[in-house]
Amino acid sequence: MAPLAAVPDLDRELAALYGLPLDAFTKARNDLAARLRRAHQSDAAAEVRGLRKPTVVAWAANQLARSETELVRRLTDTGAELREAQQRALAGEADARTVAEATAAEREAIRALVVAGRALPGERASPGLLDRLTQTLRAAAIDEQAGPLLAAGRLTEELQAVGFGPLEAVEPKRRDADEVRRAARDHVNHLRAEARRL
Repeated sequence: MAPLAAVPDLDRELAALYGLPLDAFTKARNDLAARLRRAHQSDAAAEVRGLRKPTVVAWAANQLARSETELVRRLTDTGAELREAQQRALAGEADARTVAEATAAEREAIRALVVAGRALPGERASPGLLDRLTQTLRAAAIDEQAGPLLAAGRLTEELQAVGFGPLEAVEPKRRDADEVRRAARDHVNHLRAEARRL
């Protein structure tokens, strides 16, 4: 009887896979899927086989997650602080200065990472690529699901910050019933006055 194949440590193997040079990804992914199949882990093998090769921008962000862990941690921290500042401002609990300071901290974290990432893609570090890397980092900073993927260095595609980021999900401070009644009464009085004038 043939000995059982060694079961790969999937988390460690995936971390190594996303750390490889971009042109080595597909072969290494297929080799890992084959080893998982031999270890009788067909579900994991199918999942690994379906992993997409990262785009150049996603690969650059993944490499930054490995080489600049402190800067990436600062980015995700400042992104969380910005989300919190925006939510507090919409609830009437923070002023514009607080939001501006959180925004500046997030921008500085992104700038530091883009500077560190200029050499990563090699000859492909065009201004357009760096702009897309900036957008990906900004999106990862404000998106609570993308941030951990960046921190783990496992992005597969570039990200795009959409709309106002976390502001879309924040509910403005609710007005109390007296304030609503007062506003409605004022509106009705205004309409009556306008009707009389006409």
